[in-house]
Amino acid sequence: MADKRRKERVRRRVRVMYGPEMPSKVGFTSDISESGLCIKTFIVYKPGDILLLEMESPDGDVVRMEGRVHWSRRVPPNMLRKVKHAGMGVKIINFASGRESFLRLCQRAY
Repeated sequence: MADKRRKERVRRRVRVMYGPEMPSKVGFTSDISESGLCIKTFIVYKPGDILLLEMESPDGDVVRMEGRVHWSRRVPPNMLRKVKHAGMGVKIINFASGRESFLRLCQRAY
């Protein structure tokens, strides 16, 4: 099956806080791109839900963004590392802060 993604994904593990009203849940990215990210977590939301996300880049900048859940797969916490696509795929809608830091993080040579 062909990969339909328009933007190249880069494997990055970065701690990300997320939630519908405030970023209070914790997960880790497994891959990111300029248009979205995959969050490994056992607390997921439904496709279509809008989330607030906050993460810190390796250079210390805080990245705040809003995203829409594109897909989600709930798995038990003990299976999180064993299931390939566990968690959520989130499409970025807009950035509140840290857009440049996030885009640098998406570069392969970072």
